[in-house]
Amino acid sequence: QRMYFNGCSCIALNGDIVSRCKQFALQEVEVVTAAIDLEDIRCYRNAIRSRSHLSGSAKPYPRITVDFSLSESGPSGALGITSRPITWIYHSPEEEVALGPACWLWDYLRRSCQGGFFLPLSGGVDSSSTACIVFSMCRMVVSACNNGDEKALADVRKMVCDMEYMPKDPKELCNRLLFTCYMGSKNSSSETRYRAKTLAAQIGCYHSEIGIDTAVEAVLSIFSLATGMRPRFALHGGSVRESLALQNIQARLRMVLAYLFAQLLLWVKGRSGGLLVLGSANVDEALRGYMTKYDCSSADVNPIGGICKTDLKTFLVYAKDKFNIPILADVIGAPPTAELEPLLEGQLTQTDEQDMGMTYDELNSFGRLRKQNMCGPYSMFCKLVETWSPKHSPAEVAEKVKHFFRCYAINRHKMTVLTPSVHAESYSPDDNRFDHRPFLYNATWSWQFRAINEQLQQLTGGNGIIEKQKPPTAAKPKFGKIIDSKNETGVIV
Repeated sequence: QRMYFNGCSCIALNGDIVSRCKQFALQEVEVVTAAIDLEDIRCYRNAIRSRSHLSGSAKPYPRITVDFSLSESGPSGALGITSRPITWIYHSPEEEVALGPACWLWDYLRRSCQGGFFLPLSGGVDSSSTACIVFSMCRMVVSACNNGDEKALADVRKMVCDMEYMPKDPKELCNRLLFTCYMGSKNSSSETRYRAKTLAAQIGCYHSEIGIDTAVEAVLSIFSLATGMRPRFALHGGSVRESLALQNIQARLRMVLAYLFAQLLLWVKGRSGGLLVLGSANVDEALRGYMTKYDCSSADVNPIGGICKTDLKTFLVYAKDKFNIPILADVIGAPPTAELEPLLEGQLTQTDEQDMGMTYDELNSFGRLRKQNMCGPYSMFCKLVETWSPKHSPAEVAEKVKHFFRCYAINRHKMTVLTPSVHAESYSPDDNRFDHRPFLYNATWSWQFRAINEQLQQLTGGNGIIEKQKPPTAAKPKFGKIIDSKNETGVIV
């Protein structure tokens, strides 16, 4: 099933809420009741009869007196106390991220009859958010079991293969249900390794560390043996295409290893069953196509696939205090990086925003305008030229919009194989379940880009600024150039 009901069924009386179910609860069934006075409804409808012509012209229902009551009588034989209107309590966005995907994960886990989750934990914002959501799930499960939820307790015992087990502590339960692994390479920094290890310790999950350099070298040796060529990173004098291929093989091998560990870790621990692999690609990266096809973004389920980077950071700030996870402060402050390119004197040479050629805030704007406002390249440029002024000139805005739509077009095919995720953001590009669009676009956007150029000439007085002005940022695209030196269009994944 691709649907999860998040609760909040309610009983309303004359426009007021008098009772409601919980939101984001683990119970399969929840029953709420309210005592109402039918005379309140009659009086309310009579009061608005003058502006309800159709109902006002209907024949009235007859009133019948009976010798019994649907509710308990009061002390004087009159009606009992009726339910009073309640104040609707709204969750903050951070609480929704902590509770909604956690309930969805629990529902998916128990229905799939698996023994837990496996997560490649890199120490970055995305994988750390995924780990914290699983920890939030464990907190909810422990609370439900301690409150007498027999169904949740039976599900937990089935997962951990222990019919006498009683969860008492979220960390202890997390150790049984969440298995994380830091898949490091010679391109990984000591900082990310430390953050991953410390986060795992603070939430209590079962954590391991492996190196993938041997596997990468083995694959490259096969290629070299077959072709007589060996690719090099751009830092070592290689081309963009070579560097991209070397980055992608690391990412894809991590996916292969993730499924191997997910299938056999419980066997190692003497438990039956397997683990569901968790993905940790956010909605902004999917929209931009900033992911390797069939890397660790390919998984069984992805709890953050519909959540933007900005909301994930805000959630981590909330989780740091709510769940008492101090290391999240370091995670939030670290620059997002894939760590697929070689380090330079032990320091990072690669960041996500530099690779993408745009910031996550800009991606957020592009995503909302594309989906919510139904903007194409030209209409998006017309809106952003005002919104981003005076921070960015019209020429800079034009270049950013063109760059986004080029990347969006050549990477749209990746949306057809996105991992199932919670749709928490309205601009999700998920092609299978949410955003049905063509996955092959003309990457040159000839008509739209020509319209942008004409509008830009009008804004700049037609002084040739389009050709003369240098693009604002020399972006180093992660997915290769769209048009090569011979002006031939190609798609590189």
